[in-house]
Amino acid sequence: MDDNEMNIATFVDFFDFELPGNVFNSAIALGDVDNDNEIELVIGSVEGDLFIFKGHRLIQKISGLGIITAIAIGDLMNCGSNALIVISGDGWCHIYLCLKFSKLDPSDECVMKLEPVHDQRIPANTKVILLGDIDSDGMLELIVGLTDRVVRSYRWSQSAAAGRLVPLHKWECANQIGSIILIKDVKNRPCLLVSQPGVTAMRFYCPIAFPELIEKTIEYENENELPIELLNPSISSVMIGDLKVDINCDQELFDKNDHLYGIASLNGLVMLAKKETILWSKNIDQELFIISKLSIADGGPDYLITCSLNGDTLIIDQKSQHAKFKFGESVSAFCCGMYTVKPNTKSMPSFVLITNSQKVYIYYGLKLPNTCVQSLSKCIENDNHLSTYMEKYEGPSKKKLIRDCLYKYNPNKM
Repeated sequence: MDDNEMNIATFVDFFDFELPGNVFNSAIALGDVDNDNEIELVIGSVEGDLFIFKGHRLIQKISGLGIITAIAIGDLMNCGSNALIVISGDGWCHIYLCLKFSKLDPSDECVMKLEPVHDQRIPANTKVILLGDIDSDGMLELIVGLTDRVVRSYRWSQSAAAGRLVPLHKWECANQIGSIILIKDVKNRPCLLVSQPGVTAMRFYCPIAFPELIEKTIEYENENELPIELLNPSISSVMIGDLKVDINCDQELFDKNDHLYGIASLNGLVMLAKKETILWSKNIDQELFIISKLSIADGGPDYLITCSLNGDTLIIDQKSQHAKFKFGESVSAFCCGMYTVKPNTKSMPSFVLITNSQKVYIYYGLKLPNTCVQSLSKCIENDNHLSTYMEKYEGPSKKKLIRDCLYKYNPNKM
């Protein structure tokens, strides 16, 4: 898609950090790691260093963790407090909690410090990680996707003496794993979707909760409408799920109760899907390595956010309209979400970009231009009162009225 066909977004509020080392895209996360109702940024490097940023500063660095391949933040222990899960390429899973206050320097206010509470060896070569309730029991499980095309799940088990991750299930995929998302099916049952090359996916259910349901390769109903060159079976794809629905979108496509998810491929294909149907697709002339979601307004719908290797970041609404943020530098990792810039203030929608020059840029307080421009004729058509009124006019008189509304009407002279 040409730049002239989309709006350009300009974000001016940002700050940056130096970040020595290289980063896998699954080793960057935004979340409340210290349970203070503020959102921090956590980044793990290939060199084995873990960096925790709060607001404008680095508050903690932990070293010696091996090649960090994936990070997650959430209530893994199902105790009401978030934990930080860090997984290295050689199979070590490190779990951290905030247990005590500490000062960065004598003049500083106290901040929480992460402490290691558990280390455990799991199968090596974790690529992606997810926390979610896969069996509808109200408890979170840990799901990991490995480079050997295997998906595994674990549950935290606490005893009087100690706790540990208990292996639950193992699924095998046909091809390399791009990403894993948790969605609801047509009967509101949780299932895992694992993205596969060529814009395909595999669906898995928890075998204990849903023993009658078997794994399945998703074949999208209208996939044959896509250009064949974009369905290259060797091209990787990624997904993002659990989108907050835009109730102002065309109700013929989906309604507020649908479970939507986005798909992006490395060769530039972006799609919005529900169930096993592609709602729309766009071919973007970019190498897209990540797809995420972000709600810009309080309670508003989620936008699809994709980032390319050259740093161009696309903001796509659920009507498939686009805006582009031109970062201007190649990137190695990206994430987006809410971030707390100042203590005791509201978290703001933010982009986090990690460059190949080993710097982290945080753009915050994002406000988007209108991604969709609608004609006056379309507005009239969509408004029952206006369309009924306009039926009184025909031919030249109708054209004159529309022209006067567009170019002559001035509310200040009313």
